[in-house]
Amino acid sequence: MSKLIRAVIFDLDGLLADTERLHCRAYQMAFLERGVALDEIDYCEHWVRFGKGIVDWVTMQKLDLDPHALRSRKSEHYLDLLVSSLRPMDGALELLDRLHRKTKIALASSSYRDAIDGVLAGLQIAHFFEVIVSGLDVPRVKPAPDIFLKAAHELGVKPADCLVLEDAEKGIMAASLAGMRCIAVPNDYTRHHDFSKATKICSSLKEITTEVLQSLEAGPT
Repeated sequence: MSKLIRAVIFDLDGLLADTERLHCRAYQMAFLERGVALDEIDYCEHWVRFGKGIVDWVTMQKLDLDPHALRSRKSEHYLDLLVSSLRPMDGALELLDRLHRKTKIALASSSYRDAIDGVLAGLQIAHFFEVIVSGLDVPRVKPAPDIFLKAAHELGVKPADCLVLEDAEKGIMAASLAGMRCIAVPNDYTRHHDFSKATKICSSLKEITTEVLQSLEAGPT
């Protein structure tokens, strides 16, 4: 039986915007100012794959540092990096433009709102989204389903009628737990993730064509 896609919910970092490298660099700069090194691999696993945060990292590493002060300093570095180094992921702007006014679109990112707003302003894409949900708007971030369920609720669409686009394992898990179809679009940071719960895997946003969306609506043949 066919199931129409009535809303598309986008992740942001690593999916629409090539910003994971900027988040990593900003954290590295903030830690280095306090004499601590942060390896890129550790960032990829802790933050990108498993969706943990700065408080968890400071606790796990038994660092005598204020995680909130670290996060604040990281934010300053990150917003500076956006000015000089922000760029969209391949096919992102074209896909948003193609879906705009044809279906409901939401953004659901575990990032803080200041980071989200910096990217949206830099890429000039805020107008595409009817709903924007940040990590501070829900009790639990990805891989919990809260952020996607809130986005669907605010759009006025049932979870089963939503399609999630994600680049990371934690996001695919969250979409699956929310009862939503999901397309994984891995990037250089996430190609090794487990995407077994994804409805479909595409190598680029450019692959998400009208025909692909129609095939998801038709269901398995």
